[in-house]
Amino acid sequence: MAKTLIDVSDIYKPHPRQVLFHQATEKTKLFGGAIRGGKTKALVAESIQLCIDYPGNVGLMCRQTLPAFKRTVMVELERYFDAGVNVEGKYVKMITQHHATDHYLKFWNGSTIWYTGLGDDVRGLASQMGTTLGFVCIDQVEEIIEIHFNNLIGRISLPLKNIKYHVLLTANPMPGWVKQRFIESHPDDFIYIPSLPRDNPYLPINYEAELREQYPDELARAWLDGDWSVMESGNFVFSTNEINRAIDANITPEGDKWLGVDISWGGTDENVAIVRQGSKVLSLERWIYRKEDAIQSVDKIISIINEHSIPHGNVNIDAVSGGSLIYSELVKRGYRVNPIIAGEKPKDETKYINQRAEMYFELQKRFRGNSISIPDDMMLKGQQ
Repeated sequence: MAKTLIDVSDIYKPHPRQVLFHQATEKTKLFGGAIRGGKTKALVAESIQLCIDYPGNVGLMCRQTLPAFKRTVMVELERYFDAGVNVEGKYVKMITQHHATDHYLKFWNGSTIWYTGLGDDVRGLASQMGTTLGFVCIDQVEEIIEIHFNNLIGRISLPLKNIKYHVLLTANPMPGWVKQRFIESHPDDFIYIPSLPRDNPYLPINYEAELREQYPDELARAWLDGDWSVMESGNFVFSTNEINRAIDANITPEGDKWLGVDISWGGTDENVAIVRQGSKVLSLERWIYRKEDAIQSVDKIISIINEHSIPHGNVNIDAVSGGSLIYSELVKRGYRVNPIIAGEKPKDETKYINQRAEMYFELQKRFRGNSISIPDDMMLKGQQ
């Protein structure tokens, strides 16, 4: 039996801030600036509408990683898979094909939405670099690097009659290029529409109040109030007093040893490896290798693993961007280490946006609870 087609208007009922986003006529629209304001729902609905309004339109929807996209944006897209549109008095199925292998959706009117992960779906991203687009849609744009953003907007030139091009973005307050480019500056043909949890009538009544009781003040200001100034450089996370108390603190190392490696990929930034046992940092090593020196970084990490006799399952490797090459090479050599993708879902999705936030604030608890010991290292202290 054929499935009943669902009218699009029954799938999505925008709240007032989402309506402002949809009504805005600017080419580049940034929506959100806080958690649970309805960012992803609005982003998907706007992309669907662009495919309806301009038959033959071609759009690209993405996040930093493909798993993150499938867990968030794709879930919203799937709500439209059985939707119908009224065409000359009768309903026709709106999305006629979903090609899960090649990552695209085909619409009844010839429009297409491609989707990918910018940081991990190398095949998918490469295939899109030659595609001419009518719109780009990036969920959590603060997670991606600016060069990917610039490459994508350079593809927007689809030759459709009367088409209006669009760049649709969502973000949470974080330091970096998004804040500098869109919040601190005033680009032409751009609008930023904040949407906070209190603007979303579909959340539980006590949602925001309960989070305020659990969040540190800084986190509440950023993620509940949409304050972009709080997260600058991350210096709010660890105070100088907290760091000084942790230096050579009298904490006995207990349990297994763990290794965490943060990979840098450009400029003079350093790769950093920290070995800890329980809540005591045993060693800290840093080095500067670029992309062409990836094998040297792999050798360096292996030497640390062997020196400290660390079980492979206790090794966490930054696997985003350049770190993915390091991780892949370690696995290839038989080191079954753990990939850490900062933008991926956290263990506790009720409190945190992603793994990066969860890791920072779990570490903050150790500093504020005087339950961590770190070496007296000048450069480490400067990484507040």
